[in-house]
Amino acid sequence: MDLRQIDVRQFSSDKILKHLDRVNDWLNGKNTPPITVELDMTNICNHRCQECVVNYFRINDRSFLTPRLAKKIILQLAKNKIKGLIFTGGGEPLCNPCTLDMVKLARSKGLDVGFITNGSLLDHKSSSVLLNNCTWLRVSLDAGSPGVFKLTHGLDGNEFNKIIKNIALLVKIKKKIKSLCNVGIGFLTSDYTKPDMMKATLLADRLGVDYLQFRPMQIHNGGKFRYYWADVQDEIVNCLKYSGNKFKVLYSQHKYEMAHDSKFGRYYKKCYGQQFATVISATGKMYICCHTRGYNKYCIGDLKKKSFKYIWNSEERVKAINRIDFRNCIPLCRDNTFNQILWNVKQPREHVNFL
Repeated sequence: MDLRQIDVRQFSSDKILKHLDRVNDWLNGKNTPPITVELDMTNICNHRCQECVVNYFRINDRSFLTPRLAKKIILQLAKNKIKGLIFTGGGEPLCNPCTLDMVKLARSKGLDVGFITNGSLLDHKSSSVLLNNCTWLRVSLDAGSPGVFKLTHGLDGNEFNKIIKNIALLVKIKKKIKSLCNVGIGFLTSDYTKPDMMKATLLADRLGVDYLQFRPMQIHNGGKFRYYWADVQDEIVNCLKYSGNKFKVLYSQHKYEMAHDSKFGRYYKKCYGQQFATVISATGKMYICCHTRGYNKYCIGDLKKKSFKYIWNSEERVKAINRIDFRNCIPLCRDNTFNQILWNVKQPREHVNFL
């Protein structure tokens, strides 16, 4: 079976067309606010993932957002009509003691909340707060056994077993409180995680999570981003057999497909996706995208000094965007498929009323 024969749309870039008001405003020359913002509550992490894509700046930067600054940021995001806020890293969000309060604040202000965690600090209190306030929550496990977990997260079997128990608790609480939060497990594929793909699928199914998501592992490689391209098509097809109504096996289909394209689908000439999603780091600085955290030339402003609205409309942001050079960008970046759609939409067309 060819993966391209399987319709997987959960990560489809056409989701951006659900926000036609923002897209139309952008097409008409307006500097629309982003739809989604990623927020790093801290650069501190209690895991030692050898291929962590933010080690290049995080290892020497243990910054974290203070409650005062985090609250200020979230209130500004709500005021500026951001729709989705993802608590991510940076480091492990739950290493910042004020994270749970900020999750509750964000939800109370009408923001949809996503949460990415390594799962090690989940307990009854944190699980309850997250399940009551998040639209989705993903645990980055990247293994189906203690041995592979040590390769991916740098910690022993005791930590792996602890996280499995934490996920089981999370699912138990979800059922008890009848939470609608979508709970999943993330798994990065590579040559050395490939043998655990089926184990992880069976484990995730047994734990009762809503989904298991496969994505190719990303490597920073000293400033030159790349992906760990392992041929896992057969493994994904086999794992998909366990996908049903209650448990889904998902995968970033576009990334696996376009890995075989010499240009990785990058036939556009400008990055337009950055208009609709941005990143706020644990230092309070904002960056063009999740792949540019920590790079001064891609910093668009500092929320310790200026407001979100000021930064979004600033000349500094324009200059940072103009510095984007696809030769330095990771293949199949977060905005890649959005850029494909937005580039095509942006181009002038003849006879637009004849479909």
